[in-house]
Amino acid sequence: MHNKFIKTINKIDTKNIWVIAIPFIFGTLWDPIINLIDTSVAGHMESAEFLASLTYGNNVVHIFYWVFGSVGMAITGFTSQKSGQKDESKIFKILITSISFMSIISIFLYIFQFQLWNVFSLIFKQSQSIETLTKDFFFIRIIGVAPQLIIMSTTSWFLGIKKPNIIFKTWTLMGITHILLLIVFTNYYNMKLNGIAYAVVISQWITLVYVFIETILILKKLNINIIYKFLPKEDITLLLKSFFDLFIRTLMLQSIYLVGTYYSSNLGVTTLASYGIFLQLSSVSYMVIDGPTLGSAPLMGESYGAKKINQFKSIYNNALFSGILTAALFTLIYIVFGKNLINIITDIETVRLESFKYIYLVSIIPIASVLSFQLDGAFSGMLKTKEMRNTMIFASLIYFISIFTLTKIIGNYGVWVSYIIFALSRGLSLNYYMKQIINKLSN
Repeated sequence: MHNKFIKTINKIDTKNIWVIAIPFIFGTLWDPIINLIDTSVAGHMESAEFLASLTYGNNVVHIFYWVFGSVGMAITGFTSQKSGQKDESKIFKILITSISFMSIISIFLYIFQFQLWNVFSLIFKQSQSIETLTKDFFFIRIIGVAPQLIIMSTTSWFLGIKKPNIIFKTWTLMGITHILLLIVFTNYYNMKLNGIAYAVVISQWITLVYVFIETILILKKLNINIIYKFLPKEDITLLLKSFFDLFIRTLMLQSIYLVGTYYSSNLGVTTLASYGIFLQLSSVSYMVIDGPTLGSAPLMGESYGAKKINQFKSIYNNALFSGILTAALFTLIYIVFGKNLINIITDIETVRLESFKYIYLVSIIPIASVLSFQLDGAFSGMLKTKEMRNTMIFASLIYFISIFTLTKIIGNYGVWVSYIIFALSRGLSLNYYMKQIINKLSN
C-alpha cells in the first residue's frame, strides 16, 4: 500500500497542484494574517476585554462566512467538472446561480440581524461590558456579510476554472485596504474595536467592485456570452442538495468552534482571550495546509468529470504528500517558536502565561488534521457532499462527548485534546468512504 502511494508521487502532478496552490495560499493567507493583526491590535488595548470581545464577535460573524461560504466547495467541484466535460455553456450559469443564492442569504441575515444577535447573546451570556463592546462590533460587521459571501462564491468559481492569480489579487486587495483603514481608524481616530470593524467592512465593499470587474474580463477572454440565465432545474436541484449537505457539514464544524468558545469563556476572560489567539494561529496553518487541498480540487474535479480515474488517484496522492509536509512544518514552527508568536500577539502577561500552557497540544493539531483536509478537496472535487456531511456529523458527536468529559477532568486542556480527537475522527471516517469510492471506480 505504502509502495503504491510512493510510486504515484511525481513532479508533474505536484507542480500542477502547486501552480494553483501557491497563489491561492498567498491570497487566502491574508485572512488569518489580518485576523492576527486585528488580534494584536486588540491585544495591546488597555484590557483583556477588548481581545475577548474581538474573539467573541469574530466567532459570531464568521459563522455566516463558514456556513454559507462553504457552498463554495460545491461551486468549485461543479465548475471544474463542467470544465472537464468541456461544457462551457454552464460555467457562467453556475456563477449567476451562486451569486443569486448568496444575495438572498445576505438579505435574510441583514433583515434578521437583531434577532440573530439576541440568540447569540442568550447562548454566550457574557459580562455586560463584553456584551456592549461586541454588540456594536457585530452590527457594523453585518454590513459586510453580503460582499464577503459574494466574493467567496466568486473566488470558488475562479478556482473551478483554475484562475488562482485572480484569487490572489482579490484577497491581497482586501488585505492591503484593511490594513490602511485599520491604521486610520485605530491609530488616528482611536475608534478601538469599532475601528477594526469599519476597516473590515469598507475593504470588503471595495474588493467586491474589483471582483465584478475581473469577472467581466474573464468571461470576455473565455468567449462566454454574458446572458443572465440560471442553470437547468436538475442542476439547480443537484447544487441545492450539495449546498444543504455542505450547510449541515459546516454548521457542525462551526458548532465545534462555538462549543470550544463556550467552554473557554466559562473558564474566564483570560482563557477566552488565549483561545482566540490559538484560533488565529491555527487558521494560518490551516490556510497553508489547505493549499494542496484546494490546488488539487479543480484538477480532481476535471479528471473525475472526464472519467480519468488513474489521474484522479495520482493527483490525490500527490496532494496528500504535499499536505503532510506542510503540516509537519507548522507543527515544528509552533513547537519551536510558539511562545515567541504569543508574545508578539499580546503583551498582556496573564494571557501569555495562560497560552503557554497549551502550545504543545496546539502544535499537534496541524499534523492531526492533514488527512481530513486533503480528503475534503477530493470529495468536493467529486461533489460527494453527502459523505462530507455524514463524516462531519460523526466526528462532531465524538468531539462533543470528548469535550464534555475531558474539560471536567483536565480543564481547558480538554478543549485542545478534543480538537485533536475530532480531527483524527474526521480524517479516518472520510478515508473509509474514499476507499469504497476508489474500489467502486476501479471495478
